[in-house]
Amino acid sequence: MSHPTISFTRVLFGLVVLGLKFDFSFAASIEDVLTSLKGLSPKERVTRVESEALKEGKVYWASSTPQAWAEPALQIFRKRYPMIQVEYRSQSGRVLAERVIREHRAGKYDIDVVGTSIVTFAGMKDAGVIAPYVSPEAAQIRSNMKDPEGWWVGYFGDIQAIICNKNRVASTPNDWKDFLDPKWKGTFSIDDTRYEWVYALQKIYGAEEANRLITGFRQNGAVLRRGSTLRSQFVAAGEESCALGVYLGNVHLLLQKGAPVIYSVPEPAIMVPVINMMAKLPPHPYAAILLYDFLLTPEAMGQYARANAVIPGRDGLSVIKEVAELQGKRFHVIDVEASSREYEKTVKEYSSLLKK
Repeated sequence: MSHPTISFTRVLFGLVVLGLKFDFSFAASIEDVLTSLKGLSPKERVTRVESEALKEGKVYWASSTPQAWAEPALQIFRKRYPMIQVEYRSQSGRVLAERVIREHRAGKYDIDVVGTSIVTFAGMKDAGVIAPYVSPEAAQIRSNMKDPEGWWVGYFGDIQAIICNKNRVASTPNDWKDFLDPKWKGTFSIDDTRYEWVYALQKIYGAEEANRLITGFRQNGAVLRRGSTLRSQFVAAGEESCALGVYLGNVHLLLQKGAPVIYSVPEPAIMVPVINMMAKLPPHPYAAILLYDFLLTPEAMGQYARANAVIPGRDGLSVIKEVAELQGKRFHVIDVEASSREYEKTVKEYSSLLKK
């Protein structure tokens, strides 16, 4: 029986091949619209984009970001542009990518801005679903949180952490390797699909040492569970002492609720960019540009940074306590394109290591 994530890669390949049968010459591309904006002054450009976006009257954004996280920024956008109907669709990254590619190849273009998980980026790019767009706001985005050609931009980044139950553990280890110690045997969990975490460990330690680390976790009785939220909740409930590779955002939510948890962020802090991409054939291109640009502004990005334990894509924004405490740490930001192109290799290696 094939692993579901491996079949996802095969699906992407099959959809790319299938897509060669279709002719999209009848559809206007985002490149055509961007060409029409060349030569305009910044003020003229904004005026043109807003005017045309109001005529379109709609914009569709599909993303793996939870609806509750996106809504505060969208409310500001709706208030600013009440004549533009914003539709937001939240769906699992890999599921969303499959659907978008499938519909694109069938000639259905109903998404303007798309934000899938980073492991799907290469498949989206190769399938011709997205196109490069360098927003005027991108100049203020950190260099490691954007593609220089505009294929993607990270509006915030998730941090990988260790969470422990303070009723079972006196302090949280500050290094992933600490869980090789026999005293932790059978008391912690790892995620059997946390591929970006494994990929980052391979880049930080080298593939051979990282693979030995994963094998060591299994030999030390690491429990296999799936999902950062679920594993964090298991720790909070005292079912396990610790969970490795959970999102700092999950830790923050539990701390807010008064859960008996403590945590650490091993250095270098592993950050997973959460990205947006511009559809190649958006049904509402000017509204797509308007929304895409807005999501990179301090006003919109600040909504995420003030409410969630994430790293905003630009400097100078207020962040919550757990994030502020990371100041001065070294960071390892996962390479979006490289990790997505090595995704199937990472899946195979990790799945094999977990069986040892």
